[in-house]
Amino acid sequence: MSLTERETPAMTVISPIYLDAAATTPCAKDVLEEMIDITRSHYGNPASTHPLGRLAKGVILESTKHISDLIGCAASELIFTSGATESNNIVILGSCNAGSKRNIVICPIDHKSVLSSADELQSRNVEVRRMRTDIFGKIDIDHLHTLLDKNTALLSISYVNSELGTYQDLDRIRLALAQTSAIFHIDAAQALGKFSINVKTLGVDCASFSAHKIEGPKGIGALYVSQRALPRLHPLTFGGGQSVLRSGTLPTPLIAGFGAAAKRLVGRNYLSCWDAAALRRDTILKILSAHKIPFLLNSPIGESTPHILNLSIQGVRSDSLINSLKTVCISSGSACNSRSLAPSYVLTGVGHDIARANSAIRLSFTSEIDLDLITAGTEILASAALMLLHLANGKY
Repeated sequence: MSLTERETPAMTVISPIYLDAAATTPCAKDVLEEMIDITRSHYGNPASTHPLGRLAKGVILESTKHISDLIGCAASELIFTSGATESNNIVILGSCNAGSKRNIVICPIDHKSVLSSADELQSRNVEVRRMRTDIFGKIDIDHLHTLLDKNTALLSISYVNSELGTYQDLDRIRLALAQTSAIFHIDAAQALGKFSINVKTLGVDCASFSAHKIEGPKGIGALYVSQRALPRLHPLTFGGGQSVLRSGTLPTPLIAGFGAAAKRLVGRNYLSCWDAAALRRDTILKILSAHKIPFLLNSPIGESTPHILNLSIQGVRSDSLINSLKTVCISSGSACNSRSLAPSYVLTGVGHDIARANSAIRLSFTSEIDLDLITAGTEILASAALMLLHLANGKY
């Protein structure tokens, strides 16, 4: 027996400090165990009427109840999708037919799944109107009023911006829509689990969700559609008619995972979790300040979720900093834009210059992450930033 075959000493594996929860969260252990159990024992097609099909259907019904309880809607108002991207596409592309005289209103700093869907509608000769925001990503309500008219079919906006963490004032937006018949849609993927969501109280017609943002599995999401909005949307896929707006065999294990993740959040003390996340955000800022790291805040502290912190370290490109970190996971923005060399369209869209956008990093985390990990990760980040600053200044 050779050394290379059997006796090679095990390499030390250093577990990374994960500060990119806005991109995705790790699947919770109990959620994963639930999915494995369902995969093994409830493998029938939930549309089948035999015993295994009925068992699978029962799992879906129970999971749907957990999710509907979490967001405050009826189970019949939920449509399962592959994630918030598909949910956004269903609403936007399904809101207007090609050549329609209707218009839609979107926010130009929202997720690419919204922007690209709107671009596709525009290529089909549907008018797309774009809201203005301030430097922190908050909607200009006065400008919004000028965009709305009797032909507005849809207004779509992210409840929480994925790069800045900025949350929108949905009450004011809803009031602006009062004189229209427009469908009110929110992308709530970044909001779920961060604060309490009741779609009825919020007064929205449609809402998009992804399970992997709340320690559930990837590849499964949901779309809430009110009874008012349902007949005004048309489906994009056709087949077995598993739901009015989407066909396809329902993935029982993934739905069970989504349901298990949602069940964990029902009854959560959101105020306590918010305070815990704020403590972690403030710890990061204090450490960076203590090391005299020159940074500019891009997230508005008073109007953003504390789970997402976006800042620009002056004189350090974000790609250089991220690549220098071997044991800390952060990002320069949305994971959907990570392959692009262009500066963040979110930061340039709110008015920041290219230099500030190119030096922007996003740290995002759950409220439960150990404070010691936050401290350790930020210390490593600060050391790496200082080294890059010294290199840039010719001190090494």
